[in-house]
Amino acid sequence: MTESTTTEPTTTEPTTPNNEKTPLWVYPAVFFGALPAVFAVGILGFITWYSMAHNEEGCPYHHVVTRSVGDGASVREDARRCIDAVEEHRWVVERGTAEPRELGRYPLEAAQIERGFPWTAEIEDGRVVIHIENEGRGEFVLREPTEEEML
Repeated sequence: MTESTTTEPTTTEPTTPNNEKTPLWVYPAVFFGALPAVFAVGILGFITWYSMAHNEEGCPYHHVVTRSVGDGASVREDARRCIDAVEEHRWVVERGTAEPRELGRYPLEAAQIERGFPWTAEIEDGRVVIHIENEGRGEFVLREPTEEEML
């Protein structure tokens, strides 16, 4: 008895377990199904890059101006530009020998960098209140927290 060996023709077409051809709709479905995952990874990458660019050690703040408010308090504005299109500003209250207290930070878009953030500070009920003008977005207000709010 001789055995005959038959070889089936090789095919490069993807097949299912039953040796059926894969339907054409599967390819676009896989492509469009993978897009949300690719976008999610891209967004996480951008957030990581942006956060690393604004690291205190790698991109420190520089002093812009210090204004005396009264009642032994002064407000210091600092800024840094870690990414060309964004300049971040922060406002810090300094009172005598007490530890400086940051009241807030705000990014300034490239179109506004030259103009800066016009701001004023005053004392209300013993607390420093800063009024910051942000062109196109109105005014925002930073208030020094009370002792009760700090607890």
